[in-house]
Amino acid sequence: MKSAIIGLSCLVFSLTLVGCGGKNDKGKTYHWSKAHGVLEDCRGVMNKSQQCNTNSNNQQYLFKVDKY
Repeated sequence: MKSAIIGLSCLVFSLTLVGCGGKNDKGKTYHWSKAHGVLEDCRGVMNKSQQCNTNSNNQQYLFKVDKY
């Protein structure tokens, strides 16, 4: 029963996002770049990650896709 409620909640949330999203994008065309690797340190996206909490000199190789 609990899993059915969670599944139904996820479905309703997804439909809400689809219904509300994209209203300001009418007539706009977006392009996505190819995925490219980025070496990220603890000053950027990862600053609150568990890896950076244990080692502030940590670096991760991430994949980034740009929308323009």
